[in-house]
Amino acid sequence: MIFILIGCMIFAVLEWFFEFKKFKIGIYITKPTMMLLLISWVWFYADVPQLITGIESSTVIWFIFGLIFCLGGDVFLMFPDRFFMPGLISFLLGHICYIVGFGMPIPTPGNEIAAILIAVVLLFISGWVYVRLTAGMRNLGKERMRIPVLFYTVVITIMLFSALMTLFNDDWNLFSSILVSIGAILFLLSDIMNAWARFVKRVPNHRLWIMSTYHLAQLCIAVGAALHFSGLQPESLLW
Repeated sequence: MIFILIGCMIFAVLEWFFEFKKFKIGIYITKPTMMLLLISWVWFYADVPQLITGIESSTVIWFIFGLIFCLGGDVFLMFPDRFFMPGLISFLLGHICYIVGFGMPIPTPGNEIAAILIAVVLLFISGWVYVRLTAGMRNLGKERMRIPVLFYTVVITIMLFSALMTLFNDDWNLFSSILVSIGAILFLLSDIMNAWARFVKRVPNHRLWIMSTYHLAQLCIAVGAALHFSGLQPESLLW
């Protein structure tokens, strides 16, 4: 299985290179291939057909669905701007799947204060970013996007909060919790950069930064979830 994961990372790095070179044909090939390989790796590594027979372990299937919806979002966003909304909806569904997979964002007993502090920080960051985005949408005459972007902002913030809550959940091993938490943070960062470039201001090589953080986010979430639900140890990644 390690060869599939290595292949996944190779295609990710190639996609970053093609983003830097602005080589569209290379992007069209490597972008979906990377996600297809990652989905395949989770399927085989976590032995999904066997896991779905168990009530608790079957939760891993939500991460498969999440990756598939994100793959759909990747494909939509490779096309002209009129496909932005289908892409947004596809990623939105992916985040909802991840939320279900992490478990509903309810703090475990004894961790309420930490949960409140994390929630306040996330609300402040997401709120500030959304205010800046709405100003950009207004300047570009795209105010109709305010509600969809608001809804998406709320959902991805809940997804990040759900991932961070695994750090305080004894059912999750620490290594997996750290991986999915890092992945969720990178996912939010990638989406902020994407929205910022679209509605506020573009920065040099923004596509390179957006896609590199996005791919690392998906890798961390997928590997962390697969390790957790398969019950295997980190060293098993070398198999």
